[in-house]
Amino acid sequence: MTEITQEEAINALKRVVAIDAWTENHLILETPIQVDSKTQATRFDISDLRAAVSGLNGASRDNCAQIKWPNRCELLIVRNSSIGPAGILPRDLEELTSSNDTGLRYSIGDPSLEFSLNLLLNDNDAPPRRGALYIQTARRRLRNRTSYGFYEANTSADEFSLTQAVSEAMPFMTLRIESTQARPDFKDVAEAFLFQLAFNYDLSFRVAPNADHLTGAGRVRRRGRAQEAAMDAPRMTYNSDLVHHYQLAVSAESPMLQYLSYYHIAEHFFEKVFNDDFAEQVRRKIADPAFSLKRTKDIQGVIKLVTSNQRKVRDEGGVDEQRALALTLEKFVETDRLLDDLRTHDASLIDYYKENSPSFSENVTVDLEASRETEMKAALAKRIYQTRNSLVHAKDGARPKYSPFIDDDELSKEIPLVRFCAEQVIIAHGKVM
Repeated sequence: MTEITQEEAINALKRVVAIDAWTENHLILETPIQVDSKTQATRFDISDLRAAVSGLNGASRDNCAQIKWPNRCELLIVRNSSIGPAGILPRDLEELTSSNDTGLRYSIGDPSLEFSLNLLLNDNDAPPRRGALYIQTARRRLRNRTSYGFYEANTSADEFSLTQAVSEAMPFMTLRIESTQARPDFKDVAEAFLFQLAFNYDLSFRVAPNADHLTGAGRVRRRGRAQEAAMDAPRMTYNSDLVHHYQLAVSAESPMLQYLSYYHIAEHFFEKVFNDDFAEQVRRKIADPAFSLKRTKDIQGVIKLVTSNQRKVRDEGGVDEQRALALTLEKFVETDRLLDDLRTHDASLIDYYKENSPSFSENVTVDLEASRETEMKAALAKRIYQTRNSLVHAKDGARPKYSPFIDDDELSKEIPLVRFCAEQVIIAHGKVM
């Protein structure tokens, strides 16, 4: 890419900061900026700008929402909750930093001067309204710093930097990742961190593919699984499709959308586990010591098994979903962990599931503490699957059906069950970094 000059950078900054002139060492402000109730800044040291320009010239910046260097990156993130049309994020999450022994360091917070400058430089290609709105918001935040709470008492004008001023003013947040070595998979590790954040705090963010995707939906529900100091950085990467379903569920206001999003995580593997199970049935039949390739009757038994399975799949329009769900739960969900999660969340739900069925489902009680695990998993699959069917199908008839809003409280009791199962499915398919 063409290198950025200092003059280009200053002209871009003028869209947010009222710069009147500049010298070799300083940017002179046209309008002073209130540092605190007593102090105003009339100029900025130009060294911050030069460092940002140098950093950008050494980065891959084809996408204004993502800046990458060999061993670090900065990505625009969007909170999956109610935000303004220009992606203005509520500042209810202070900067969070997490690092681990994989050599990666993550931080969420205000954008760097490099990132802000890159966005301003690229904004000429953006739709006018989007650019105008976030720039107007940034100007307002900079002009009214004390009203937004962006000040520290007894801060001198010299301590107030260009980086601090611009980063605070920009109405969005970024995720920064630093590595001790060069790596090509920053997107994967970013999604791993955002999954970890959603898993621990019910805070759902997504990496913005470009600067247009600054909207989200729903209100997160904090469960407080971990205190901030207790959260480790991720040690695994996860399937992106599953993470996106999970984040949608965590951020959704609608219990119905939450439930179906968690269900889709298990559904992702239905065809594979069902076909694997069928292949195992055929393999066992052939491997049985009573089987002989020389007996027509034995060969016909295998043909009958295959034909019967094909007919069932054809009649049902696909795999037997309830059976596939049971196989998925049996393969990827540990009962002890499921029980521990439920006890931590609300121990009374274990007895509730044992003694009660949702009014919009048929008799689907499940004793999660039963000694026969295979039978318990089958009952669990039946409860989850029939609840899903009640949400998806709304035909008039004898079968009970789900009524939006009316049955929301009852459905909310089913969400922890499907959520904790979905979490185990995601983790079971994680790849160690």
